[in-house]
Amino acid sequence: MTDAEQEIDRLRRRLGWEAGGPLAQVSTRATDTLVSLVRSAVSWMRQSGEEHPLISILLAFEVGFALGRWGGRRA
Repeated sequence: MTDAEQEIDRLRRRLGWEAGGPLAQVSTRATDTLVSLVRSAVSWMRQSGEEHPLISILLAFEVGFALGRWGGRRA
């Protein structure tokens, strides 16, 4: 390899490192997947709430109770 090719390779590696490289692509895909799953869950909950409002209220109370119990104990 010539000095120019080595310099080009070094600059490409540096650019890939500073741009995030494959890690940025993986995190973008993971974020897109998570957002898609949350959208699906919200859509399902909205549809379920319209079809069965009393069951949705009961589930909301149960989730609130579970989240309240999940917190730390207070004196």
